[in-house]
Amino acid sequence: MHKDAPLSHKKAKTGCKTCKIRRVKCDEGRPACRRCVSTSRVCDGYGIWGGGGTPYGKPQSNRALSTYCTPVPTGNLSNEEQLCFDWLIKRAAKKFAGLFPSDFWETLIFQASAQEPAVRHAVIAVSSTHRFQQRYATASAKYDEECFTLQQYNKSIQHLRTNTTNNTHSLRVALITCMLFITLEYMRGQYQMGSAHLQYGMKLLSDISAPRPPSSMVPTILSPEEDFAYNALVDAYVRLGIQSAMFGHMRSHVYFVTQDPQNTSLPYTFSSLVEARRSLDDLLNRVHCLKEHYNNHHASQTPTSNQQMLNTQSLIIADLSLWRKTYTASLARLETNKISGKDQSGYLLLRVHHEMATIMASVCLLPEETETELIFDNYTENFVNIMSGFIDMWKCWAATVFNERDISKLAAAPDDIKAIFQNFKTWSDMDAILETSLLELLEKALIVNSYLQSPDCGRNGFTVEMGYIPPVYYTALKCRVPRIRRQAVRALRAAPHREGVWNGAVLADVLEEIMRVEEGNFYAGDVWVNSSVGHILPGDKDLLVPKVPAEARVSDVRVLLPDDIAGHTYVSYRRMVGSGEWATFKRKIGV
Repeated sequence: MHKDAPLSHKKAKTGCKTCKIRRVKCDEGRPACRRCVSTSRVCDGYGIWGGGGTPYGKPQSNRALSTYCTPVPTGNLSNEEQLCFDWLIKRAAKKFAGLFPSDFWETLIFQASAQEPAVRHAVIAVSSTHRFQQRYATASAKYDEECFTLQQYNKSIQHLRTNTTNNTHSLRVALITCMLFITLEYMRGQYQMGSAHLQYGMKLLSDISAPRPPSSMVPTILSPEEDFAYNALVDAYVRLGIQSAMFGHMRSHVYFVTQDPQNTSLPYTFSSLVEARRSLDDLLNRVHCLKEHYNNHHASQTPTSNQQMLNTQSLIIADLSLWRKTYTASLARLETNKISGKDQSGYLLLRVHHEMATIMASVCLLPEETETELIFDNYTENFVNIMSGFIDMWKCWAATVFNERDISKLAAAPDDIKAIFQNFKTWSDMDAILETSLLELLEKALIVNSYLQSPDCGRNGFTVEMGYIPPVYYTALKCRVPRIRRQAVRALRAAPHREGVWNGAVLADVLEEIMRVEEGNFYAGDVWVNSSVGHILPGDKDLLVPKVPAEARVSDVRVLLPDDIAGHTYVSYRRMVGSGEWATFKRKIGV
């Protein structure tokens, strides 16, 4: 007869801290679990996943936790893994975040890495790729780096597969890891795979966060919670979703907003740069969602549904106007306070994106036909504002860079480098900048910056966030004023970095193909158009230059990115041929 074996208590991997200490099963209620509440205990929450408190108090906040007070246990990492992790802390994370503060890149991934092996190895894989791309290495070193990155990638996937528990904790681990995979694929140039990861992540976030909207005309509302990790994830995916929608990659038509436009209104002033950006993000997503709905349903719409779309458009345009008023009031308040150069650049970038959003909202209920491309001639002032805002950003960037760099390095610099730096120091107003062509300005900035930075930083930067590339691309695509268009193309070609799927040099090639198709010999022999591009703002003579006629313009331009690193980029577009017939064309770029 066998003796009864003693009962074993398996250590719970999930649940609140209080229940773990007590070694009892936690129901994982939010914000405080019911087991703690029913026994009048204080629930200590779920670590980086938030929650906690009492039924009478506010949930505990984890925002105070920093990336440095939750270190990854170094004993679990090899020397190479630790080097990559340190690289991400010191160099890559803030670059990925771009101009805006990011709870995801600056805090959450490090906290999650301390607890979750899947996140930890995904972080190391991302850092390994970024570290290699910023250094000059041999072919053998590239092979070794690729092998190391794939090993870390596979380790992360294996840990995800072993964690099959379908609860909030596991789903958030999957969402964090998925965002890291997206970043990794974008950096490696495997855009289709990155887009597939993004589609999966956004669908997962939508399914666990909110029900589907009653109408596809309205984005899904992800209500904010008193939960640091959840809000950081929503913020990261909303931003990447806008980027994908701008590029035409939002196949599942999932659009998120963080505030219900029917129940919220804009404040008199924005309390922070992040609040201003999130508010504009919601407006951009509303524009993309309405445009997608129109493209998919306008042929079968009834008069009632058409009116609903027009009403939705009017509300978006009105909210964009209110946003600009709030933005202007916020800038007036900020003038009395000192803000960093990075924040100044962030506010300037928002101004540029707002101009782009205003144009997009105004034309989002127009069919994709060549005749409708004439409507963009009415927005020349907006396009000028985009490019002048871009110049202001470069002014601010130049001042920030040269204040932060070790200027003592210039003591031994060649005379031409010193001369360029002196020019930057004297460029204190817009008029002075306009005396130099835009391309020359960018090239000078890159030369000096490259000279001042440390050898292992390189010039091929990467950020996950959108910056100035999308609005400048939109300007070159839709503005047919020759001088503005050519300035925008040159600005893209001189861009020293990539923004997610947005590669300035590749897009410049795309736009030159579009210009070749649209313009043909239209400007042949026009010395003014074909002369060296000078001032960024058009003069009277620029505006008098005839624009290409409606029948020559193309529409529905789509950039088709490669499936792998060695693949080719294609562009497709529609144009009128023959006697008013429509045709779709597809061209390979870079041949």
